[in-house]
Amino acid sequence: MERIHYAGSSFVTGDLIARALIDYAHFLTAHNTSASVDIPIRRPDGTVGRANFLLGPTSQLVSESEGSRFSELVDNELVELLHDRSIGMHDSHPRPVNELSFNAFSFDYSDLAEYA
Repeated sequence: MERIHYAGSSFVTGDLIARALIDYAHFLTAHNTSASVDIPIRRPDGTVGRANFLLGPTSQLVSESEGSRFSELVDNELVELLHDRSIGMHDSHPRPVNELSFNAFSFDYSDLAEYA
């Protein structure tokens, strides 16, 4: 199992899930963009929960190995999805803000000139 430290909290998840999350965070940082990722986590009482991470250029994640008396968390579909996104194979990864077009907005501030 891996403990992920993020935003002052920590979460325990499976080894492959943690590695895929870190790799995807690296990809997002390298492409100056962000995304939200929901992963399974192991709660202290052994039950499975979910945690949602907002990853982007300023995200700071640390992952450390941790022994556990509970079974390894596995989500092969999530790991594959994050891997595909990390190497740019998935069409739905977010685009950086500087690639978005804001041409649809037109503002006229000429009436504010008298206040300057």
